[in-house]
Amino acid sequence: MKSIVFCSSQRFAKELHQFMEELGRLAKEKGIRLTILHPEFAMDQHQLHHLPEKERLAHPIYRAEVAARVYDHLFRKVKVADVCFVYNKNGYIGVNVAGELFAAAILGKMIYALEDKTLMGHYPEDLYEEPSVKKLVHEIVSTPEDLLSRLI
Repeated sequence: MKSIVFCSSQRFAKELHQFMEELGRLAKEKGIRLTILHPEFAMDQHQLHHLPEKERLAHPIYRAEVAARVYDHLFRKVKVADVCFVYNKNGYIGVNVAGELFAAAILGKMIYALEDKTLMGHYPEDLYEEPSVKKLVHEIVSTPEDLLSRLI
């Protein structure tokens, strides 16, 4: 049985959920045991998902929870997973995802990403390519079907 941890900006929570659901459905259909470890986005704070991190941090509830969620994701999920997948829609990764990527790399995890670009900055207008993060990605995999084929 393989385990895979997903890392993504919470602005893509809905799309990521659909991607993970499809991966789970395909694995079940093929009789493959797969553990999917997903980010614990503050779903009750969904109105914040599309805001830049700087603006999210201005909200007291988000600010109080974010460090614990990131810590939990790193030590309870990234650390134990066999594989890491970065859902970087439009190439975007935030600072927390960059940290998760570095942790996965240090732990020797295979790292896949949705897109070839690794863009950081103020989404969507003020972005820049981050070469040190891009170097950590082993392979680009754009569909749940292709991802599952690599996990078998």
